[in-house]
Amino acid sequence: MTVEVVYEKSLRHALEYVHIVAIRRGWNTVTLVAAFDVGRVPGMYQEHTLTISIRDSHLSATTEGIPHDWVEIGTGFIDSRFSQRIAALLSDLEKKSPGL
Repeated sequence: MTVEVVYEKSLRHALEYVHIVAIRRGWNTVTLVAAFDVGRVPGMYQEHTLTISIRDSHLSATTEGIPHDWVEIGTGFIDSRFSQRIAALLSDLEKKSPGL
């Protein structure tokens, strides 16, 4: 596998982690859209921006400065720092729309 393929695979897995954390919090993940580096030029970044939004709404929450090594493939476990960032974004979304 090329470096680019491994990089993209790690980001896809990290987006799956967003859904895992949401499920643990009792969310219906069908309503969630998660994306890295929205609005940035395509490339391989060492720090990412993560945006989680609610499908078909204007509600979203974003965090910056997520080191790529938090999302790299390896152990199969979610990095606790990344998990905490995801939980904080989900909390922000819950505050914006308490009925979620």
